[in-house]
Amino acid sequence: MLPRGKPYGSILFMVKDDKHMKIQDILSIFRRLAPEGNQSSWDNSGVQVAGLAEDADTLAVTLEPTPEAVARCLDAGAQVILTHHPLYMQPKAPNAESMYLDVLRQVLGAGAWLYSAHTSLDTRPGGPAFWLGRELGLVDGRLLEVESGSTPVEASFYVEEAVTREAADIWANHDGVHSVSQSRTGEVRVVCDQEDWNAVAERIEFSLGKRPLFYLRSLTAPRRDVGFGEVGDLPEPMAFDEFLHTVRGLAGRDALLVAGPRPETVSRVAYCGGSGSSLTGRAAEAGADVLVTGDMKYHPAVETPVCVIDAGHFSLEEEMMRRFSDELDRELDGVAVRFIRGVDPFTVYSG
Repeated sequence: MLPRGKPYGSILFMVKDDKHMKIQDILSIFRRLAPEGNQSSWDNSGVQVAGLAEDADTLAVTLEPTPEAVARCLDAGAQVILTHHPLYMQPKAPNAESMYLDVLRQVLGAGAWLYSAHTSLDTRPGGPAFWLGRELGLVDGRLLEVESGSTPVEASFYVEEAVTREAADIWANHDGVHSVSQSRTGEVRVVCDQEDWNAVAERIEFSLGKRPLFYLRSLTAPRRDVGFGEVGDLPEPMAFDEFLHTVRGLAGRDALLVAGPRPETVSRVAYCGGSGSSLTGRAAEAGADVLVTGDMKYHPAVETPVCVIDAGHFSLEEEMMRRFSDELDRELDGVAVRFIRGVDPFTVYSG
């Protein structure tokens, strides 16, 4: 039966059959859709609080782990809470009254799990962080800032008997596998993404009942880059005011902040959800007419070489998390996914 979305207050309920999933299986899906290995060195994506629950029938997704948002997640019956922003960046002692301690008390008291998909989600190629580019229909897009890159590995090993079609299909269907082949001499070759090799090797070992001697070599292509933001071309140029109106509608904003030289028309667009004020130089180098982001500060605004449209940190990432919750709803079999809408800490005062 297909899930049915039903709005109720600020919670989007997804009605499903009464089933559940193991917590570790849920965490595995989080890590596949937001690979922890892709996070920035300064980040803390991953498990924030390990709960007591061994399985779950309800997942709550929200942007910010504030006490108010966490309380609403728990009220929705969640045994697992997924947020974008981490509860903490560096380990800290829960020895003083704070939002951090308040959240710990709630989550630990409920025996629930708290997980953060932060830059691990921001950098996922084609992931929900790139929703604005898809809505604008950008073409010939490329990353605005490359965080890291990798190339596949080729593993070869020998087996005395021919590998069955069933075993080859099991290996080939694993995440990150590009190809599986076997020569007449018995040599098997597996090409897969480097970060997935250990898991693939374990699957091969399980299928064969022993661990063969693997020969590994790194390939030079195809290169897989991960990073932040995107720059690409609009299908057709737009007048600047029309582009502003479009962005305001997509971001759900009553007002936008604009800084820097304003173009008459917009053809090439750069964007980065969240806080991207440090990317003005990269946007200009990429030939962008505008950079859409959040958290633009005064001095970078004064010095920006490209027009910056500040659509708000909250607005851009709130929509990203709503879309991520939809994706999780499709991925999690038997788990009700509930998107808990956040609250923008800023309001516009008009007097």
